[in-house]
Amino acid sequence: MKVLIIEDDVQLNIAISEFCKLKSFENVSIKDGLLALDQIDNGHFDLYIIDINIPRINGLDLLKHIRKTDLDTPIIIITASLEIQNFSTAFENGCSEYIKKPFHLKELDVRINNLLALNKPIIITLNDELTYDLNKEEFYYQNKPIRLRYKEKRFCAILMKHINTVVSNEMIHDYVWEGEIKETYPLRQLLVELRKKLPSDIIQTKIREGYMIETQK
Repeated sequence: MKVLIIEDDVQLNIAISEFCKLKSFENVSIKDGLLALDQIDNGHFDLYIIDINIPRINGLDLLKHIRKTDLDTPIIIITASLEIQNFSTAFENGCSEYIKKPFHLKELDVRINNLLALNKPIIITLNDELTYDLNKEEFYYQNKPIRLRYKEKRFCAILMKHINTVVSNEMIHDYVWEGEIKETYPLRQLLVELRKKLPSDIIQTKIREGYMIETQK
């Protein structure tokens, strides 16, 4: 379990870091948003704890950046304010939990435990080398995650949620483009790019019906 702590209050940063060590978590602690961005882009974390008011790049912008490519890793936002705009913006952009300073570490512990329980993996095995985590909506090839873009991830998610069943084109359009009305949906181009990233040709095209993914027989 690896945690990225982004908090510019030195004493609070140390307290959270020590608390995570007591829980046997590996953690990286950062006090600056720009330095945190480098860790986010080049590391892999199972939990983010982010203060909103940090130097150079604020916590809300880091939250948005993470959610461009990672929809599922839990993110706890810390703030000294309960301004409704910050609260609303955080949850609209994928915040998992929100905690107000000052807080007791027991409160943080409860929130972390709740998030980890919700994020417990449900694994679907597609073949000997390829699996899918239904909660994280992520493929793993030889136990390594396959990085997908947002719409690619949503396309795979709806097929995996209906594993072994044909999902109609209309249902895919509604889910992947989230109700957006378009004259044409660039589904074929999405599939071309997606098939380049997946190690197996697992997506089946059903002419005039839709698409499906089947488990290994």
